[in-house]
Amino acid sequence: MSVLRLIELVRTRLAMITRLGWGFLAAALILWVIGSAFGWGELRVAGAGLAVLVGFSALLTMGGMALRLQVDLTPVRVRPGQSSDGILVAANDGPRRVRSATLELPVGRTVATFTVPALAPGQSRGFDFDVATVRRGVITVGPVTTVRGDPFGLARREVSWAEAVELFVHPEVVGLPSLDAGLVRDLEGRPTSDPSASDLDFHTLRPYVPGDERRHIHWRSSARASAARGSTTFLMKGYTDTRRSHLGVIFDGRPETYADEEAFETGVVAAASVAVRALRDEMDVTVVAADHAMDRVGVARTLDGFSRVEPSTASLPDLTARLVTLAPATSIVLVVTGAEHPFSGLRRATAQFGPHVRVVVLRVNPGHPTSSAALHGMTVLSMAELADLPRLVAVAGLA
Repeated sequence: MSVLRLIELVRTRLAMITRLGWGFLAAALILWVIGSAFGWGELRVAGAGLAVLVGFSALLTMGGMALRLQVDLTPVRVRPGQSSDGILVAANDGPRRVRSATLELPVGRTVATFTVPALAPGQSRGFDFDVATVRRGVITVGPVTTVRGDPFGLARREVSWAEAVELFVHPEVVGLPSLDAGLVRDLEGRPTSDPSASDLDFHTLRPYVPGDERRHIHWRSSARASAARGSTTFLMKGYTDTRRSHLGVIFDGRPETYADEEAFETGVVAAASVAVRALRDEMDVTVVAADHAMDRVGVARTLDGFSRVEPSTASLPDLTARLVTLAPATSIVLVVTGAEHPFSGLRRATAQFGPHVRVVVLRVNPGHPTSSAALHGMTVLSMAELADLPRLVAVAGLA
């Protein structure tokens, strides 16, 4: 055994001893020193006994444990106020009987404790538990830790086994009318004035030009033109480039821009509600919410991202730059921020978008009248409460 291996083994064994165990060892040393100094054999015996007791306790925590631990949650996505049913399964997959052990399962900020009895080879034991939710967020369940100790509390050994499982508490989104009218959902895209050699949108006919591909000839129209002119005439299909509606949603996660924590949560729900409505309308949606980004990932994973949102220091210009990088083809952007954000900062941040991008700013402003206005090329909405969101979406021309 190498010196490094020996040092690591000693360090591991010493880590098993609890504070009470170290206290016993200190007392053993003191008794031994005093007994040796004054010739009191009884004190030396007492000190040796304490040391042996600590050593025996450490031996009880040693040894492997062939347990397979698994944590499952059903469902893994809930709304605030709902709960998830959890189960912890401990199975002995080894060839030997395992001793009883204590399992500690972190559930958010609390720790649930379960006692596993001695299990024969092939035996298993399940433990049910509930995970209650109160607010939006992500609750981490696990990893499971097996705890071995002695009856005196002088030694303790902890080993983590199963991986952690995440429970997503989605924000309670607000029902909004379809965004089809305002955002022009079109499965073939929105035609532009840019010509294209080949696209999904057949726009017009044009005369044949040498070098054109034969597959783009409109044979029926060419036959009619040839019959009318008395000579062979080919007409080509003319296309225009198309652009699919793409919504970008930015949530400003700086807490100082909001009146209070409730206003911050209102902003999260508003941004999530618009994003979910657009996804259900089968639009392309890219979200940059504080430190998290979700680029065309569907309703469930988009709400997972909103569950992770926490107060952030990322500035609004940084968020807009990230959106431009992720989705340069964005056609309309919704920026959700607090009422404390100055208009000058909004203008500088949204200036990164091109002239073809429509910008709508939603400011969460509790205690003030709900309003809308056009300002410096932006549509600026002021929302007092979530109940006003459907009306504001309609007023802004999004629905």
